[in-house]
Amino acid sequence: MESLRRKTIQVNLVRIPSQLKELISKIPENSPFTERHGRLLNLVNSNIEEDMVKVLFQFFDPLHHCFTFPDYQLVPTLEEFSQLLRIPILHQLPYNSTEIEPKAEDVAQALHLQPSDIKGHWETRSGVKGFLAKFLFEKAQECWNSLDLQAFEEIVALLIYGLVLFLNPDQLIDVNAVKIFISRNLVPTLLRDILHSFHTRTMRKRGVLMCCTPLLARENVIIIDRCGEFPNVPLLGIRGGITYNPCLALRQFGYARRDGPHDMLIPDLVFDFDNDAQGLRQRFIRAWRMPNKVDSKTLGHKNSIPLEPYLKWVRTRAQSLMMPYPYILPMIKEPVMEGEVPYTLLHPDMPTSLEDLQRSWIQLKGERNTFEAQFYASEKKVIELTRRLHEEQTLNTYIALKRMRNVFLP
Repeated sequence: MESLRRKTIQVNLVRIPSQLKELISKIPENSPFTERHGRLLNLVNSNIEEDMVKVLFQFFDPLHHCFTFPDYQLVPTLEEFSQLLRIPILHQLPYNSTEIEPKAEDVAQALHLQPSDIKGHWETRSGVKGFLAKFLFEKAQECWNSLDLQAFEEIVALLIYGLVLFLNPDQLIDVNAVKIFISRNLVPTLLRDILHSFHTRTMRKRGVLMCCTPLLARENVIIIDRCGEFPNVPLLGIRGGITYNPCLALRQFGYARRDGPHDMLIPDLVFDFDNDAQGLRQRFIRAWRMPNKVDSKTLGHKNSIPLEPYLKWVRTRAQSLMMPYPYILPMIKEPVMEGEVPYTLLHPDMPTSLEDLQRSWIQLKGERNTFEAQFYASEKKVIELTRRLHEEQTLNTYIALKRMRNVFLP
């Protein structure tokens, strides 16, 4: 009997403006940008597979706030985001929307500009204050033309915060993104916005993913597994709050679960700031003053093979959630009556005899070798073209600086 399936949900993604990519291409390879802002440039330059993100979205689990597959769960974590971006999780209270609006002097100092460059340029769109992206694009070009490279790079960084990390539908670098940019503690808010956006679109069954989808295109592990009164981790973003469950991510880090967590350990809490009747925002803020961390010593020896009670728990959840696509791999059917035993239901096209399996293995091995050869050839070509591009950019930068000196110097 075929398992029940749910309908797929149509969602759209926000594309990175080409104008931002053009500005980024001007940043020299030896720039200290990465030291100050991690791998944000790589995030913008990465070629995101929109179809992959849209398929991944279909598996989002609105109850456990993760991605649930037929026998596996995938959980985006603070630690992974921190590692991918090369940006640390600071030991301070994350953004919680109660911070005061930054003064023009503070914003100017962060951007290496004068306060006069900032004052008078706050705009309001849909009730939210911020800087229009158009204004910052123009300001960045002015700084580039005047050879103020430090201010140019900081403005580009702020544009990434507002157009890639913390999106606003009105092409506005809103005040929330500016606050996070100044604090430099973006990872908790980033994870929360991704989970909240996926949760909201799943519940409404349509819309645009207003979050940093490029992050979704893993060593001694230290994990924040809970905070304060909560058995999991509460996260506050620019529009509301949501909990996420690091205990479901242990398998990703190589620590297999013995069984599924109790419902009390993974409470489902989601709210918007304009609909917080339970006062969750203040409880979330207090909880982050008492984060609890576990390390490899506490987690024990690595073992990526999960035990049957955990697999049964995941499969039960997957069946309850209903998968958006038909099963392709063999599935283990759990007994429905006492005394029955689990049995494996093979895919109709899957070979069963030893000879067929060996032929399939040889064929797949040959295909793998072919794909590997093609990949390495393409990678070699990309490296060579990237080297040429960097040489060309360095030469163009040198020529542009020389021309500017000839113009301004007598």
